[in-house]
Amino acid sequence: MDFPRHHGCNGRLPPEALELEITENIALGREDGTLSPLKALRAKGVGIAFDDFGTGYASLSYLTRYPLTRIKIDRSFVQKIDLQSASEDTAIVRSIIVMGRNLGLEVIAEGVETTAQADFLRSEGCHEMQGFLFSKPLPKEMFEKFLVSSSREKTKTAIEASRLAG
Repeated sequence: MDFPRHHGCNGRLPPEALELEITENIALGREDGTLSPLKALRAKGVGIAFDDFGTGYASLSYLTRYPLTRIKIDRSFVQKIDLQSASEDTAIVRSIIVMGRNLGLEVIAEGVETTAQADFLRSEGCHEMQGFLFSKPLPKEMFEKFLVSSSREKTKTAIEASRLAG
């Protein structure tokens, strides 16, 4: 895969910049055919993520057998979180976050649509999120503009915070 030279990568995208997402159902029952190639990709630096985690029928032992770097909490669990969520509605999300952390995996929550969901996830230690709260899917050109404006906003916020602290 070619990568624009102005990014300092000698014209090549480094393997560490890639992440392959697989669903539990793809892995389920295909361990002989998927495990070896995934381990080879991981050895080269490619990240491996279980997408839609918690919706398949894979056993938890898959989390230790597969060379994972990240698990993605399925949106169906995130959607149950609101300001008045019962503990049973948040228990699975809490458990996935703690389990991921204990296994040394990064955890990302999918389908975040409200600030209440984002606040809950942050308070539980999940700091990576995706969903309509942040942006709808964007074409490349609009995504680049979104990144630039987001970067400017973060810089502005950091400057203001340092002024208040100093």
